Amino acid sequence: MRNSEGKAGVVIVFLVFIILIAAAPWYFIISRNLDPDYVVIPPSAQPDRQGDENRDVEDEPEPDVDVTPPLPEPEPMLPLTDVVIDIRTENPDLFRELSEISSEFKAVAVSMTMYDGDTGEFMTYEYGLADIENRRAVNTDTKFRVASLAKLTTVICAMVLADQGLIDLDTDISVYLGYEVINTNFPGTYITPRMLMQHTSSIFDSGAFDASRGRNSSESIRFLLERGGSLRRSEPGTNFEYTNFGYAVLGAICENVAGKSLDTFAREVLFRPLGIDASYVPDKMNDTGNIAVLYNESHAITRSVESQLEIEESESLGHDLHLAQGNLTISTIDYARILVMLGNGGVLKNVRILSEEAVRDIHMADVEGASYMQGLATRFSRGDLFGGTGYYWHTGSAYGLFAQYIYSADSDLNRGVVIAVTGATTDRETNGMVTVCTDLSKAVWDNFEHLSRANNLNNEENGTNGENYENGEEE
Repeated sequence: MRNSEGKAGVVIVFLVFIILIAAAPWYFIISRNLDPDYVVIPPSAQPDRQGDENRDVEDEPEPDVDVTPPLPEPEPMLPLTDVVIDIRTENPDLFRELSEISSEFKAVAVSMTMYDGDTGEFMTYEYGLADIENRRAVNTDTKFRVASLAKLTTVICAMVLADQGLIDLDTDISVYLGYEVINTNFPGTYITPRMLMQHTSSIFDSGAFDASRGRNSSESIRFLLERGGSLRRSEPGTNFEYTNFGYAVLGAICENVAGKSLDTFAREVLFRPLGIDASYVPDKMNDTGNIAVLYNESHAITRSVESQLEIEESESLGHDLHLAQGNLTISTIDYARILVMLGNGGVLKNVRILSEEAVRDIHMADVEGASYMQGLATRFSRGDLFGGTGYYWHTGSAYGLFAQYIYSADSDLNRGVVIAVTGATTDRETNGMVTVCTDLSKAVWDNFEHLSRANNLNNEENGTNGENYENGEEE
């Protein structure tokens, strides 16, 4: 009897051993897909769905699983503003014109910065109140939640990682997310980071995505992607459809690859090097006492300062649904510095943020959008709006806030304007631009020659002077 029991015990141990060996690979696969912080592998080890399925992958180099980019030691805040011209004092006539436009559209608050990247001059205009209840006036450093203007800074973060060789714009995003994302209607075509930036990924703002606002869960992005309800029946890379969710996915990729939150990464590689106090999570800014309250067209509060400061990051990397595409809080003069950097080929005041190649990629507008050509978080248009030259632009609109940037595509004209407005009427141009922002931009753009101090000094040396600027000096 004991002999039989001993044999049975040996058999049981042997079977358990076999089961453990067989289960080990499945444990790895399941645990990898359930772990939101799983470290993803680089592009060299990705499956090639669009290439030769029978290719020999054994010759490829072993993947380096440490994808956290080496970051430089934080540098001190840099004084980047050479000259700040207050339109109110330098050109009272123009100030009155801008104020009439602001009043016409019933704006509560306006902050505008125009810049000349060649001279280093910034021209600022402020109107109204950042907080009606507390009678707090808007000033140059007032910070606004600039809605979709956040998409450009998210792209810049992704391009920093691309410059470091950690993101390939044309690689399957599954590699960076740690789980498979595929449009099942087109299983042979993978979705890439470039498609996310160009709004051609087939990922769209589904009802489930819209309903998730303010409810970041540990599996939020992954859940919406894997259930398939946020993917169109169109082949990735073929159709333009503006999508906020696609940029949430891009933010998740940045977090997974950088190994830290998007906000932390943005402050390390973009904001801090440029001396900018901005954040996707407003409570992390140095100056939280100068944030603008957001008002709708009826001048009712839609986002108080307190509610904006309550925004938090997800506890797990790669799962924030509503930060990367619209929750950047920044002043217009600081945002203008970012545009100057792009106009200078990725460098500002001897601080290089992006390679020239990365800047060219951002401006490669080769996708036909709604009424413009789409680049990577930039739109390109050409026409009579701003002197007949080509220009890059984008709008932001949420909770009654309108924001807009426009800068010249002419390599010999590093000029642009950034505007944030609350409480104004909702009129829009046929191309989607917000009318109040466009009218303000045009008024300043048309007077730019007279605003520039450098230009004025050149005119004086040549025996001439701009009429509007001269009037401003007299008053």
